[in-house]
Amino acid sequence: MRSKRGVIHFLYIWFIVGLAVWQLYLLFPALDIDRGRELLAIILLGVLAEWLSVPFPHGQLSGGFTLVLSTFLIFGPAAAAWVSGLSAVLGQGTANRGNPMRTTIFNACQYVLAVVAAGHVFELSGGEPGLAGAVSIFPLVAFTVCYIVINHLLVYFYLLPKRLHFPHSAWQDAVKWDGLTYLFTIPLGLLTVMVYNYTGLTGILMLFSSVLAFQFILRYYIRLQVTNRELTAFYDVAMFIEKNPKPAEVLNFILKSAGRAFSFHTGVAYLHSGERDTFMPAAVSGPFSRQLHSTAVYRGEGIFGQSLTNREPEIIFDSRTDPRTRNEAGLCQVLRSLLIIPLLSGKESLGVIVLGEKRPMAFDEKHLHIMTILGRQAAITVENSVLTGRLEHIVSRDALTGFYNSGTFYKTVSEICESAGESGAAAGLIIIDVDQFGIFNERYGRPAGDWLLAELAGIIEGEMRGDDIVSRCGGDEFALLLPGACGHRLLNYAENIREEIRGHYFLEKVGRQARITVSIGVAEFPRDAGDAAGLFKATQRALEKAKKDGRDQVAAAAVSIIGAYGE
Repeated sequence: MRSKRGVIHFLYIWFIVGLAVWQLYLLFPALDIDRGRELLAIILLGVLAEWLSVPFPHGQLSGGFTLVLSTFLIFGPAAAAWVSGLSAVLGQGTANRGNPMRTTIFNACQYVLAVVAAGHVFELSGGEPGLAGAVSIFPLVAFTVCYIVINHLLVYFYLLPKRLHFPHSAWQDAVKWDGLTYLFTIPLGLLTVMVYNYTGLTGILMLFSSVLAFQFILRYYIRLQVTNRELTAFYDVAMFIEKNPKPAEVLNFILKSAGRAFSFHTGVAYLHSGERDTFMPAAVSGPFSRQLHSTAVYRGEGIFGQSLTNREPEIIFDSRTDPRTRNEAGLCQVLRSLLIIPLLSGKESLGVIVLGEKRPMAFDEKHLHIMTILGRQAAITVENSVLTGRLEHIVSRDALTGFYNSGTFYKTVSEICESAGESGAAAGLIIIDVDQFGIFNERYGRPAGDWLLAELAGIIEGEMRGDDIVSRCGGDEFALLLPGACGHRLLNYAENIREEIRGHYFLEKVGRQARITVSIGVAEFPRDAGDAAGLFKATQRALEKAKKDGRDQVAAAAVSIIGAYGE
């Protein structure tokens, strides 16, 4: 179902088409059929100009205005409107660059309306029809300015929905390069009018060859400009990476940089989510941003997931005809051209960048090369971030149990207590100490002691809730923070852990049976302490009390808590 904006855009396109067709119908009686051969030759020249038009990232350039201006002054406004419309629809229709037919028809119709509007302005400015108009400077200037303005306005509103999502589109570049084209074609059009009296159609053919030569020169100039922009995109990304941004920031910047180098409709970058073979969106641009944020890519599934397995960049020239995407749902149904760039680090796939365009054949090997380079730059940043995260994980964890170490745990408890203090929420702290662990090590040996601690960690982890945090705080001490736990719930939780440990046989996997007991201290924030440091001290005092009273028991930091449990 079309959105409101999509309906408005649809109505705008076909209003312009209908208005142009109506104008051509009104102008048809004014055509000089006796000069049909000459007009047909000029139309063929216009088709040739469209075939050889110069593409650039956000449009294409043609020297066809030479024919429009000369036809208008020699044959009149009706001939100019018909010549411009037929040249565009035949030229762009037969040498289609992947644009949908509605774009070709719209382009032809906007030329017709620009000629018609410019013709009215010419007459209102005092211009005379026919060759006499060639010496009327002010009406000619008015005609040219009106033609250019109408053309750009109609195209601007046609591209507006896309421009809203891509504010970096090179509208200024289009105006600059179009202006350069007009600076050449306007004088040539006037010269064509002047020589027509002496040479007839031959003069038009000879002079128009210089227009085609100009288009070839302009093609190389624009290629140079586009190449410079691509190199600038590489440089900008490299400079941005030096700031040590987060992976999502780099990927967003790369999508923007790619949009400055060439046009695309939608872009999305997926990164590994931490879950096995699952990749989630980290950066999205384009009209489908909201929908794409809730999608996922799975390694080996679909064309995007297969690229993570094959580890090769891919171009899909037309998703409707490519057997890999013809029956695939999602982006492949709405975007006919796709670039798929996996982000690789050694043998590991970090993510994938996908760019799409609605028209087929929108991308080529050059675009793939650009995105491959940008993808490598992104992969370096993502890889560094992954390695940094893994290093931080290693530094913050106890090697034997995988739990937080004491330093990281204390920092986390401090942050949670500060947040809980602002919201008035409670939190419980439990410290577990293995009774007579030194004697156990003397009897079974230190390796057996490590096996016991690792097995004990598994029991504690099995008792944890989703938001609980656990740490190995010392040789045989473990600490748990239970956000939101207080009162009898906190003490019952500790009792369950104590009983689970007391009834468990350790070291069975190595052919032995050993049983241990633990002493547990419990304290509650903010009842027993107003900050993390006080909470640890209160819990440690409770643990010492449990040991002093005979071990194998749970002790609370305050008598008031114990009283609450008996209620």
